[in-house]
Amino acid sequence: MNRKETTPLYRKITDDLKTAIEKGSYSKGDLLPSENDLCKTYNTTRATIRQALGALMISGHITRKHGKGSIVAEPKNGLGILSLKGFTAGIGNKPLSTVILQKPSKQAWSEDFYYALEEDELAAGCIFFVRLRYLDQKPLLYEETHITNLNLPHFTSRNLENRSLFRILEENYQVKVKEGEQKIWAINGNEPVSKLLNVTSGHPLVHMKRRLQTNIRNLNIYSSLYCNTEEYFLQDYF
Repeated sequence: MNRKETTPLYRKITDDLKTAIEKGSYSKGDLLPSENDLCKTYNTTRATIRQALGALMISGHITRKHGKGSIVAEPKNGLGILSLKGFTAGIGNKPLSTVILQKPSKQAWSEDFYYALEEDELAAGCIFFVRLRYLDQKPLLYEETHITNLNLPHFTSRNLENRSLFRILEENYQVKVKEGEQKIWAINGNEPVSKLLNVTSGHPLVHMKRRLQTNIRNLNIYSSLYCNTEEYFLQDYF
């Protein structure tokens, strides 16, 4: 294993064990290899192994019992929708599909928009579209997106179905996300959004409003997201 890589070793161990659990190499109730065995496998210290196992406990993949070891649990699946790399990058190899509920169109900003806007943004207007994201053919994420309409020629003709927005922006417009701000609430879903996510009205949902700043001055990406976390938890690395 190459120790010169930037990813910490404990995270590599965590990811390896998580993948083995999710692929069925270990079933619910199975014991993971002992700390000593993992130390030998990864040629590392007990402290590093315990850090990796601690991360697996937090994610719900294992429980630990004194004198017995690390026992495989029945975890929910993690979603990296908090990532600045975008939802597509945050879900790894899970089967994702996207339905465009409203195609991209140029609009003026609403007067009560949920973030304060710069004068250049107000003057440029925005490109607005709505997507519903599916994971394993189940509706998971409802997303309304506004992008400042600066230097984005022909964007409204782009096909966003089953494609990464961030990749489209980077490959076609040299626009890259640099930093961002996210606000997160736990809410009871209203009837329209709950129906789209195939849950009963009032079912708990995660609501996120985010502003992502790019390498282009005042070209920002704004999203209002609703996520059904009944079968998933939100995760990311910092």
